[in-house]
Amino acid sequence: MTPMRLRNQRLQMSTLCGLLCLGPLNAWATAEAEAEVEVEVQDKATDTAQPELAGTWYLRIRTATDARVPIIGNTHIRSTTHLLVSITDADGVLNQTQKTCIVDSRPSRSITRTVLPKAFVDHLPVKTYPVSVSESEDGSWTYNADLHQQYVGYDGVKAGGVIPDNAKDPSVFDWDEDGKPGASILIDLPLFGHIRIYMVQTNHTLLNGQLVNDNRIEGRSKQLVLDQRTIGADNRLLATSPKLSVGKGHDRFEMMRIEDGATCTNIQQLADGTF
Repeated sequence: MTPMRLRNQRLQMSTLCGLLCLGPLNAWATAEAEAEVEVEVQDKATDTAQPELAGTWYLRIRTATDARVPIIGNTHIRSTTHLLVSITDADGVLNQTQKTCIVDSRPSRSITRTVLPKAFVDHLPVKTYPVSVSESEDGSWTYNADLHQQYVGYDGVKAGGVIPDNAKDPSVFDWDEDGKPGASILIDLPLFGHIRIYMVQTNHTLLNGQLVNDNRIEGRSKQLVLDQRTIGADNRLLATSPKLSVGKGHDRFEMMRIEDGATCTNIQQLADGTF
């Protein structure tokens, strides 16, 4: 056999051996790759599972209002509302129910103070509304809630989208059951003392935030609607409606998971020292 023919045979045998020997290795490598892909898909499915939010929460909402008030003048009012919240999950559909426990309002001008009677806070409606959570590209989860438009001192349906400006409007009623039209608040003024104001108000707030972890949500509040009319007062000097607009700053919110069965008493304890 010539050297050239011998070299060709060896080359053919080497090539054949390479194909036969690499076959099992290729099959093993393919199986391993498929297994890795399957694990990756499973991990991704696990990672994208919607967080478990059902339970009881403490919600703290901050809002700001700029107001021009008769006699008092311009003032910037920061308000923090403390609420008891429960979230239910029905096959991935989340609904949130809120009850207002405390409303803490602080004007920038120290010469005046607004006091919300207990009857006012107690009559703020318990509301249920849908909430949504969605995964962002970076793997974080966003939280969004529309708290729906709220009507204080009057019936929003009867009003037909127009806030009433007097106590005789058919949409106005004794909202807080104190014998006076609309909702009653107290204004504390030097020389005048406590003056009772009868008013109607509407507001509409959104919450947009992120899940920090399974037990905490943080973000910003946004007021879509804010309007108020004074329909009466103990002192005629304060019977004029203030001009309101949404103020800047003081717009953060937090939600913290708390024990099931909690009440407004627990919220009051948690709210102590916060604003």
